[in-house]
Formats: sequence, C-alpha cells, structure tokens
Amino acid sequence: MKVRHVCDLPPKEDNPRNSEGAFLRSPSGEILFAYSSYLGEDGNDHAACNISLIRSYDEGESWTETPEVIARASEFGTKNVMSVSALTLLDGSPAFFYLIKEPNGTTTLGRSVSCDGGRSFTQERVNWDAPSAYYVINNDRLVRTSDGRIVAPASYYPPLDPKRHLFNPGVAVLLISDDDGATFSLHDGVRISFSESVNVGYGMQEPGILELSKDVFWMWMRTGAGYQYESFSVDGLRSFSPPRPSQFTSPDSPMQVVRYDENTLYVIYNPIPNYNGRNKGYSWGRTPLVIRKSTDNGKTFSWQSIIEESEGDRGFCYPGVFFTNDGSMLIGYCRGDESDGCCLFRLGIVKIKLTEIR
Repeated sequence: MKVRHVCDLPPKEDNPRNSEGAFLRSPSGEILFAYSSYLGEDGNDHAACNISLIRSYDEGESWTETPEVIARASEFGTKNVMSVSALTLLDGSPAFFYLIKEPNGTTTLGRSVSCDGGRSFTQERVNWDAPSAYYVINNDRLVRTSDGRIVAPASYYPPLDPKRHLFNPGVAVLLISDDDGATFSLHDGVRISFSESVNVGYGMQEPGILELSKDVFWMWMRTGAGYQYESFSVDGLRSFSPPRPSQFTSPDSPMQVVRYDENTLYVIYNPIPNYNGRNKGYSWGRTPLVIRKSTDNGKTFSWQSIIEESEGDRGFCYPGVFFTNDGSMLIGYCRGDESDGCCLFRLGIVKIKLTEIR
C-alpha cells in the first residue's frame, strides 16, 4: 500500500509535544486540522497545552507552516486543554471540541466555534451536566447520530486521589448532547466495565462508538487484556451488551473506526498485543499501525494493510481520519521515537488513495 507523508509536526524548543488531532472541512473548502500543542519543556499528559490549527488548501497535499492557536488553556483558568474532536454544527459552523483539565483534577469540555466560515474561532465552555470526576475522551471521537444527537464516548475514572492523578479502573460511559453541543449530560444507564473478578489494569479505556444502523451501535474500548473489547446497543443507546473481546488483538493502545459510506468502514489500530519478551521501548508496543476495510457494514474485515511500522523505537497511535475530495484518506497520528522523547510527542499526517486499501 502506497502511503505518502504530507505533514510532520515534530517537537521543538518550547513545544515539546504535538499530538492527537482531528480534521474538518471549512465552509470555504479548505481542510482544517486541530491538535494538542504543548508549551514549555514538559510533554506529559497534564502539562501546559493549547489547541493549535493548521490548514490545507489543496486536499491535504500541503499545510500552512505557522499554526494558529484556537484554544488557550489559560482562558479557561487552567493549564491544559487537549484531545480534539471536530464537528460541523447544524447551522454549518465549524467546531472543535476538547477536554479541559481543571485545576482540581477533574475534566470538562470546551469548544472553539467559527462564525465566519472557519477564518477565526471563539472558545467557550460547554454546559457540563455530569458528576465532577476525571473523564477521558479521545481525539476524533465525537459523533452525530442519525437523530441529531451528539455522543461523546468517555472513560470515567472514580477518583482515589485526583490531584495526584490516581484513579480506580476506567468505566466506559456516554456523554450526550441534545442541543448541538452546547450542553453534555451523562447517560445514566450506560456503565461498561470489567467484572471485579477479571478487572484488568486501567479498565475500559478510551472508548469509541459508531452507529451501524438505526438504533444499533458498536462501542469498542482499549484494554490491557490483549484485545480491544466491544459492546453493542440495539435499542438506541438505552443499554449495551456485556463487554467481550473483539476480533481486534491489540496492545494497550486505542483503535479508531470510521464510516465512508453506507456499507464501507475502516478500522485503524495496532494489531500486535504486548507479550512476554516483546521489546516495547519508546514505541510502547504501538507498532505497526494498520488499516482494515469492511464492505458489509462491519460484519467482516479485510486483511491488514500497513500504514507505518518500525523495527526500532517509533510508535504509532491516536489516529484522526478525514476523507478528501480526490478519493483519498488523510490520517493524522502520533509517530514519535526515542529522539523525540516519546511516541506521543511527534505528530504526522499521511495521505492514502482509497483504491490502495484492499
């Protein structure tokens, strides 16, 4: 499979980490890519971070060199906003949503909305109708369902000591907006977790969700059990089946699933689980990064095509996906190595012709 690298965002002085982004097309036609852009000298998950944006005017072939900051953590009274998802609001306005890591160790949501076709953005808090806690929502995760709701799959971590970032194992939950992203409320009926007898590591982590058909939803979760786990709803998100290992073997790393058309899905993930004796190094075992295609709405998937792999210390994770108007797919993902300091610290964008993906 022919994969072309079209953008590289390495760490540099006073910008130790660039990671976890999402794409959106503006009303004027250019492609926008927003991502977590860290400040200062520290690139850990809780260090200083804003949301930056770059643009492409040629379907992802090239990108603006000077990033624009579209969300500053300081404007929310904190030091970290990260993990961007992108949606077009019902009035056509481009919007990027992201986690706000509050000073008290909890998280909420913010968004940056453009009222001028994507030329500029105004940041604001969303109304947060959920218990105060630490939630994780991955990049490129928010989805709009066929009935117009916006769903944010999240991992909820009951706190042990939030200020020290010590938590109980994660529970997969849903945050739902019925007002086009202005307010998010916790769905009281959805709690997906390991049973106490088989609890694994950090629990159900970094969930994603996809609507397969009317009232039918597929939810998947990163775990430390060697597989992505999955759960299904057949009643319009009111309830979910008990979680089970999916067909997708995996290290403790997130998976992404995106829809292209009525029948075609693509899944992107790391297929080799961590095993006794595997040299993980700076890659954390997150290599190779592969893509698989389904032409029957997720019933079956093709064999793996490799997006990128490394025999050294480079790891690949947190893909954000976008379909271009010239029959291609853009994937933005973390791809750092030892020289960067961590697999999370360098961000890249590749472009793949859809005809290359078998």
